[in-house]
Amino acid sequence: MSFSPSTFTLEIDGKPKLVFQTKWQGDADELCRDWVKSHWDDLVSKDRYGNDLPPILKVRMARSNEKTAYDAAAESAEPFRDVKMVRLATATDQQNEIQDGGKPDASDDPQTT
Repeated sequence: MSFSPSTFTLEIDGKPKLVFQTKWQGDADELCRDWVKSHWDDLVSKDRYGNDLPPILKVRMARSNEKTAYDAAAESAEPFRDVKMVRLATATDQQNEIQDGGKPDASDDPQTT
């Protein structure tokens, strides 16, 4: 019996950040725990007293637009434990450039506001 991989999303503080594929939910959870541990210093913020505020993490099935972003950026994705991890901000930017022909979005132009 063979299984095709499922696409999962790691949300950090309520925002989708990473998309990747594994066969099982348990593998996705373990992979995310390891990824978060290896990137902990980048994810933790400080409160006004200097205490660490750990991020709120959630692993879920990817939505269709996240799957599309994964498909578009998987070839150049950052590998982690032999799994291609697509950062959504990067994938979304690349996808927008392809769709717009490399032109900046009008909402990014300071002269139009």
